[in-house]
Amino acid sequence: MAESEFALNDDAQTIQLPYADRSSRITLTTLKMTIALWGLIPAILLVIGIYGVVVGIFFNQTGSNILTFASLLMLGALIPTAALIVIRYLSHMAINIDKNGIEIPPDLFSGTLRPTYVPWNTVNKIVAFKNNEPAAKANDPLLRGEQLVIHASNQQSLAVIALDRLDLPMCEKLLVCLDVFAGGVEQEGIDDIAKKIKHHLRDEAQDKFAALAKGDVLSHTELWEDELKRRFRAAAFMPLEPGVIMRKGSLTVLRPLALGGLSAVYLAQLDNNLLVVLKESVVPEDAKEELKTKAREMFNREANLLMKLKHPSVVSVLDYFVENGRSYLLLDYVSGQDLRQYIKQNGRMREAIVVEWAAQIATIVDYLHSQDPPVIHRDLTPDNFVIRPDGTIVVIDFGAANDFIGNATGTFVGKQSYIAPEQFRGKACLQSDIYAFGGTLYYLLTGEEPEALSQSDPGEKVEISALLNDLVKSCTELEVQSRIPTAGKIIESLALMSNE
Repeated sequence: MAESEFALNDDAQTIQLPYADRSSRITLTTLKMTIALWGLIPAILLVIGIYGVVVGIFFNQTGSNILTFASLLMLGALIPTAALIVIRYLSHMAINIDKNGIEIPPDLFSGTLRPTYVPWNTVNKIVAFKNNEPAAKANDPLLRGEQLVIHASNQQSLAVIALDRLDLPMCEKLLVCLDVFAGGVEQEGIDDIAKKIKHHLRDEAQDKFAALAKGDVLSHTELWEDELKRRFRAAAFMPLEPGVIMRKGSLTVLRPLALGGLSAVYLAQLDNNLLVVLKESVVPEDAKEELKTKAREMFNREANLLMKLKHPSVVSVLDYFVENGRSYLLLDYVSGQDLRQYIKQNGRMREAIVVEWAAQIATIVDYLHSQDPPVIHRDLTPDNFVIRPDGTIVVIDFGAANDFIGNATGTFVGKQSYIAPEQFRGKACLQSDIYAFGGTLYYLLTGEEPEALSQSDPGEKVEISALLNDLVKSCTELEVQSRIPTAGKIIESLALMSNE
């Protein structure tokens, strides 16, 4: 493909969304399941060819049979080669999005053989369209027949995206990407789809928690582990098995706590019987070597920085190491319940409690930002704050340790509802943490997820003081320069509320 036809590049933060129709998935599955059959074709044709040559020699027809033998050999090589090419092609079908444009994979079954790349500067309008004759089976019935049509200024259709080829989380991520990268483009009907998906996912999560509540009462640890499992999707690599010995025999993996696309979290035990958390990060095998090197350099820098942090409300980073090509952070194990599960169990919090918790969290953020160089957390969400039995809050994870892979390989990292617009574009700054802080307060006050890439206004949902509502709104301003500037200013505002 010519350079002008493909503008996605390694320097831009590229987001990949798996995208394949039912026919493609069936074809891929069939080819993989029948590999033993078509893999034997070369051997079968070779035997037939040799038999033909021997017979030709016996009947003095050597010339024509040798030609037939050569043809069979060529056919025997072409069939498995073609099958392997198709498997590789179908296995990598994905929508690619970055700040420059969007690339939609080809559709072999409709005659489209090349990807469609659309630069954002050529797009005039994106319209949601309901196809009355959708594919026979959608990834999710909620999206059945839903399509997005991308138009140029002359109303020409540049590309069509069939949303029913995406699962719900991937479709939600696509809509967020369109809001970030094509926010200035006229969009029609997309908000309705986004609301439908959000409500469905929220109802699904509530149903799951209600089902859990009907069973036995879970311990804090079990609830935390369940929430961790919910947060992460299936790993794109083989995770460690329980019982694996690492770190020159000093560390034993007990069990996985959470698995993500390019990361995993395990409960482990040191040789002195101390429980620890092992965080594993994997650079994709197919990443370019220079990107792997860059990722490891960034990981080492971040790990060294995090190990220097000494604060009672910040989980201790005990060590970092590389083993079998994978990078690991060793973290102190903190017992307790994360704020998300706490809210699910107890409902939204009273304003006085939220102000108290907010002051603790703001103090943590102020400590991180006051380091030299400043530490940007990048993942300040209710999932990453644990409340100890004594009521104190501790931050248990760092998005910075994940972010080294995202920056180097273009892998999307983070929880959409708490990500500031500039962080989504790959330009995280200190104020990005303040945006996430505001989103976390919104969740504590309302018990609901904040709207992704929008200003949070808890006063629309619950009755709270104007001071606290204004603080949340100021923290979640979309423009960095309009946002409250520092965690220190937040602490001052919270102190005024506490004194009233």
